[in-house]
Amino acid sequence: MAPLMAAAPTASRCGADHEVTAFPVSWDPFSSASQQPEPPLISDEFKANWNQHKWDPNVSHIASGYIYNSPSNKKVRADVTSDSGFASSLFDYTDVSSEGLVSNTLYNLEPCIAAPPQLWQGYVNPTFPLFSTDILVTSNAVFGGIVKDQFNGKVASWSIMYGGSIPVTVYLDACNTLVGWDSFINGSRTRIITRFFNIVVGKLDSKYFCFPTQA
Repeated sequence: MAPLMAAAPTASRCGADHEVTAFPVSWDPFSSASQQPEPPLISDEFKANWNQHKWDPNVSHIASGYIYNSPSNKKVRADVTSDSGFASSLFDYTDVSSEGLVSNTLYNLEPCIAAPPQLWQGYVNPTFPLFSTDILVTSNAVFGGIVKDQFNGKVASWSIMYGGSIPVTVYLDACNTLVGWDSFINGSRTRIITRFFNIVVGKLDSKYFCFPTQA
């Protein structure tokens, strides 16, 4: 029997207003019709609120803010709020080092919003990967089943090796929209969980990624 194809977002599944509806019964691992579905294309271009928790043996860091994820611009912008401060971080995936580090610009206001802005530029392991529409297909993703997420309800989980080295579990709603991801870095024993909500899907204008060149 041929593998069951994962359905792409359609009006009948998602609705005109992109509301989440049911997943196919064949995605139920305990259904007699269950089979590994083919990895779908995802609705990846979006802006949204986000929550993230990153921890390792030395630190536990919880942050929230607003994100702009744009494969068409090859950039991710993450605005973050913290105690007495604001920051905006731009990851430029058009500029990646030979070691796989991504160009990052951090615009920071602390310890208060009246403080002079600080600007940092360098190359980093990104805490916000850029997810392209075909990333699950090109990564030959493994279906992890339907799970209940505390923020988004029932979501489909898919496992990949991001960049060929970092294990990532990607979560999609029934419209194949990216709603969150989990990952870990074994060497540093770092765990990162990220969730998106209040998601607006659609191509993003380049104006969202204009950053100062100096503070």
